[in-house]
Amino acid sequence: MTSAELLQQQLSTSTRKRPKGVKVDVSAGIAYNVQLQRMVRDISEQVNTIVMPVVRNLAPQYQRDSVVTVNSWVDVLTEALQAVRIRITNPRFKLLATQMARQFINSANTSNLRRTERDLGINIYSDSQQLTDYIQASIADNVRLIQSIPDQYLTQVESIVMANVRAGGRPASIAKALQEQFGVTQRRAKMIARDQTAKVNGDLNRMRQTSAGFPFFEWDDSDDERVRHRHSEIADKVTQYGKGVYRWDNPPLSDKGTPIIPGQDYQCRCIGRPVSQEEVDANVKAGRVVKGVKR
Repeated sequence: MTSAELLQQQLSTSTRKRPKGVKVDVSAGIAYNVQLQRMVRDISEQVNTIVMPVVRNLAPQYQRDSVVTVNSWVDVLTEALQAVRIRITNPRFKLLATQMARQFINSANTSNLRRTERDLGINIYSDSQQLTDYIQASIADNVRLIQSIPDQYLTQVESIVMANVRAGGRPASIAKALQEQFGVTQRRAKMIARDQTAKVNGDLNRMRQTSAGFPFFEWDDSDDERVRHRHSEIADKVTQYGKGVYRWDNPPLSDKGTPIIPGQDYQCRCIGRPVSQEEVDANVKAGRVVKGVKR
């Protein structure tokens, strides 16, 4: 008996008529954010211990004369800033980023598999090539995002330091500006962790539900004031499959006109509840559909 046949057998004997949608495992996102915040703090400490002492020592010079000359304070500052950047561009940092990304994706995948099996009441076969390729692509994408955090952070640090030094700014004001940028970077890291957690969960739901014999899904929003207006419209719209029901291979459109699934929009908290062909047929029979409306 094939995996697909086993799934259909389990579905036919399952007593659950309305399976739940798999919610985001916040613990995976929290752990990811903790690692990203640790990385940001480490870079901030390097800026404070390598760059700021140079700024303080050179203050008497650049405050008297801001004209850029060979072997001036500009060269010294540039060298200090470059010393910090070298630490995040070496192979060891990329290896660390890869380890962080792999740990996050594997954790999110394991949690999604466990919750899917629990909520659907069936065993999910998770060794498909599609899933394997997705996991590898997601790890690579998150490595890129992780590397972008210190890269953008240091670009802003360099701009802040050089602009303020050229203007003759005091070290205290430079330190304050750097602290504010540190906060901005912290928030961006947190946003990435939260956004990626939702996206990965949404994609895994789509792959696992379709492979388990659920070609449709019901868009389930969080039903609070934070829900996007467009997502609320999607959840309330009656299609030819039922209220808020769509095909995974033909999902609704975002407010930008692009196809989206729950969790795919920026920090989206919506989930997709699996809907079987039998449930759609029941909706059609009961007249709970609008013919011709697919999304």
